[in-house]
Amino acid sequence: MKKAIAAFLCIMLTTGMISGCAEREPESEAAQENTGAEESQETQDSQEEPEESQEETAEKEENAQVAESTGEEDQEAGDQEDSQDRDMTEDLTMSVLKDQAGTVDYTSLEELTPEAGSRIAVVLKSTRDEFWTTVRDGIEDAVKALNEKMGYTGEDQIMVSFDGPTDDSDVEKQIDLIDTVLSENPTILCIAAIDRQSCEAQLEMAAENDIPVVMLDSGVESGPISALCATDNYAAGTEAAKKMAEAIGDEGQIAVMTHTESTQTSQDREKGFTDEISKNHPNIEIVNISHENDDFTMEKMADAVFTLYPEVEGYFCTNEDASGAVLDALDAAGKEITVIGFDSGEQQQNAVKNGTELGFFAQNPYGMGYAAVIAGVRADQNLEVDTFINTSYQWIDSSNLENEEYSNYLYG
Repeated sequence: MKKAIAAFLCIMLTTGMISGCAEREPESEAAQENTGAEESQETQDSQEEPEESQEETAEKEENAQVAESTGEEDQEAGDQEDSQDRDMTEDLTMSVLKDQAGTVDYTSLEELTPEAGSRIAVVLKSTRDEFWTTVRDGIEDAVKALNEKMGYTGEDQIMVSFDGPTDDSDVEKQIDLIDTVLSENPTILCIAAIDRQSCEAQLEMAAENDIPVVMLDSGVESGPISALCATDNYAAGTEAAKKMAEAIGDEGQIAVMTHTESTQTSQDREKGFTDEISKNHPNIEIVNISHENDDFTMEKMADAVFTLYPEVEGYFCTNEDASGAVLDALDAAGKEITVIGFDSGEQQQNAVKNGTELGFFAQNPYGMGYAAVIAGVRADQNLEVDTFINTSYQWIDSSNLENEEYSNYLYG
């Protein structure tokens, strides 16, 4: 009976597994297809159908609100509120952008003279995520600063539109949205790509129409772009591995939970982490790497890992959803291990406070959004732009979580 249970759990993990279960190969490159558990999947599908119906309804409502813009009517009211709520000019998120992002100061408007009525189109991975809300704040503040500098009002204002699927794994929907905004001929296009192998045709079309493209957060494998404005995710993954090794005494079993495998952020964080462990920590074994997928929730996959590997001592999670799933599975199992996360939502902040998570890597979404606008305008004016704009990250744990200096790296 125990063998049967173990076999079922292994089938579950093969959906997104690199290592783990039976005859493991640490260097395995491809995820295995899930070929079993058909009855369980049919049950799960029937349970999920109402949720999918609700999601479709929500998406229809979302689509009715696409191409929101910070134009004259919306922006005048919003900007007044924003100016009262935040002044980020001296904040750490902006100072690191100024000093560390590249060869150009991506907080400076000095050389910028955008044309009146310019339009910036932004297509994000999702419109339902606090990370992207903060990215949007940075974009809107940069546009507001440019309008103020140029004295643009009314129809002369620089406009910005925001689009994105409700599901951050819906590549097809994102491509459709990119096609739509390209048909409207924006001055600048900013994209956070869900799939790094997507968008090539759209990027070629943008280049043919002299539309500079700035990638946000996640880049693409090929296609003409002006810049990638993002975290150094490989470096963050490497640092995560070092912190994990230190926390567990440089030996023992650990696991990795990643978000959508096709996205560059997931790939780079995972690779940075696994490269560091394999090269420099021979006494640490990565028993499983699971990727977010449509067949099983990340919480169920984490629970399976705890069942198959009761001696696992640490878990590295590559984004907010992965971190939350592992924390929930730990709580349900009544286990205490070392958890290192990514992103900085409320659940992770609380987990650090109560000691169930060692810490997390907080990105700079505000700076990412602000720098993307500056880079886009610079590219449109044929000014120097770094191909990679490093927006930085911060390690947050119990020693600095309450430090006001880092408060704008947190959200939720």
